[in-house]
Amino acid sequence: MEDFDQQLHKYSSTARLFGLACNTPQEQLIKMVKQLLGERFTKNLFKMILEMNDDQQRQLLQRLEGMKLEDGQIDRRGHSRKPCLIGVSYSVGSRQFKSFILDISAFGVFIETRDFLAVGKEVSMNFTLPNNKAPFQLSGEIVWSGTHGIGVRFKYLTQYQLEMIRSFSEKLEDVYEIVS
Repeated sequence: MEDFDQQLHKYSSTARLFGLACNTPQEQLIKMVKQLLGERFTKNLFKMILEMNDDQQRQLLQRLEGMKLEDGQIDRRGHSRKPCLIGVSYSVGSRQFKSFILDISAFGVFIETRDFLAVGKEVSMNFTLPNNKAPFQLSGEIVWSGTHGIGVRFKYLTQYQLEMIRSFSEKLEDVYEIVS
């Protein structure tokens, strides 16, 4: 039971870190990473690139070459992602997995996994949103894959599924005041 509690705490911390990273302006994140790494920033960036396998390097190259620069700024996503911790069962080909969705939007999800899964592969997912009792059975495509997880873009959403996911992903957290 202790291992389960430790793993749950790890996933909770990871989800909170992803949430904070997602909601922190990019400029602040870059400054923070540069401060943490100091003179080692470029060295660590190059080290990360060298540690990537060929597929990961090609994916990074494609993403960097595909970014649009406007006024010196990288074009960012036009939709909001919501940090979360939602259990998901999914399959890629004949392989079955269980993990957690760490962020979600009306366009896709980030699934935590240490398994390398190739970009372009189809994913079948089954998960339940907190605001909906019925499980979602969705398909998607892996649009990026990294050492900590995969980015999956949804395919074939019904209007109802789109509305439920959008409702969940765009809803602000309720904040309650504790009165003693």
